[in-house]
Amino acid sequence: MTRFILNRIFLAIPTLFFISVIVFYLSKLVPQDPVLSLMDLRGVDTSIDHDDVYEKIYKELNLDLPNFYFTIQPSHFPKTINQTFDTNKKDLYLKLLNSGYSFVDIEKAINNFSQKLDAAKASNNAADIIELNKVYNLESPEQHNGLAHLNDSKPKSFFWPSFYLNGFNNQYHKWLQSIFTNGFGISILDGMTAILKVKKALTWTLSITLIDFFLSLLFGIFIGTYLATNEKGRWQKTFSQILYFLYSIPVFWFATMMVVYFTTDDYGWWTDWFPSVAIDIYPGKSTFQQILMNAEKFILPILILTLHSLAYITRLVRRSVLDELDKPYALLAFSKGLDKTEVIRKHILKNALIPTITSMASAFANAFAGSLVLEVIFNIPGMGRLLVSSMESADWNVVFCITLLLSFVTIVSFIIADILYAYVNPKIELNAKT
Repeated sequence: MTRFILNRIFLAIPTLFFISVIVFYLSKLVPQDPVLSLMDLRGVDTSIDHDDVYEKIYKELNLDLPNFYFTIQPSHFPKTINQTFDTNKKDLYLKLLNSGYSFVDIEKAINNFSQKLDAAKASNNAADIIELNKVYNLESPEQHNGLAHLNDSKPKSFFWPSFYLNGFNNQYHKWLQSIFTNGFGISILDGMTAILKVKKALTWTLSITLIDFFLSLLFGIFIGTYLATNEKGRWQKTFSQILYFLYSIPVFWFATMMVVYFTTDDYGWWTDWFPSVAIDIYPGKSTFQQILMNAEKFILPILILTLHSLAYITRLVRRSVLDELDKPYALLAFSKGLDKTEVIRKHILKNALIPTITSMASAFANAFAGSLVLEVIFNIPGMGRLLVSSMESADWNVVFCITLLLSFVTIVSFIIADILYAYVNPKIELNAKT
């Protein structure tokens, strides 16, 4: 069993690595400048040029390092392009490089421009300064046509790719280290470590998800077995139709309707079944204490999630039990004089639960995702609401922390499902050894 567990964990590592690489490169596509965000957080007036402060924070965030352990790029691109901290200048470099000009020619042209500009400033010649900026257009490199000061150079249409090994001194490796040492960096909203904000929100989310998961699993097995005992009975058919209906309803729509019609007496005294959706915050209390003090507010969201998950698990158990009833060992048990209930309880249920265990991983991930949606509707300060608010405020460190955490939870749930599967069916572990 130990070898089986280690084998599953080993197989999960490449998946986590691949997901982390995707998240890292998504962070590079964020339109906000992380340096300016950190300067704002530290109280630096970004409306005034602070090149020295900008460069210091730029290096502090390791943005001057290569992106990854290796680099594959056209041969005319410089290896040290990230060391250029001036955003306008870097944009100009990249625009001209992508146009086919070599980095040497670009540097020569820009140095020539800088010398002319310095001479014009020294002679206080305003006309020359305006004309130089107009021709070279360094102030707005996105409008630069790439030809104004490179008349002596001809762009190329093809360059051989170059491969560079960067070792561990790269942005991705430093970012990965910061996950464990600096908790995904800090939130730009309050300066709090991203992992601490997510940890607090995760407590609220788990208080819904775990209860929903265990209730739906417990009742799903019981009801699914009951429905399989007499699949043609009137009550079983009615219950199956209700389950179809519950499973087909989108969670967010079901939650919205329940909030609108069953948390108020606007439609009659008999519709005020559940408490209002607003969570009460008690200053000075721990997160766990606040959850307990708002316990009644969790009844409706847990009920909605449980009903949705219950419909899925119940139908899965029912189908599995019915499939097992047609197998030879079940027919042999019937031939010994056992009734249907005894056959299911003593012989079939264990085998019928194997597909259920396999689907537990996706069921838990779905319950987790469903709770994220409900947190926004019910105003619960869990990861769902934190994710939405962080995206609205461009607090990307928190967003990427939640993204990786959700991926990790999904992978771990599948590993646990595999372990339980091997426990129920020892042949799985035997196959892992061969």
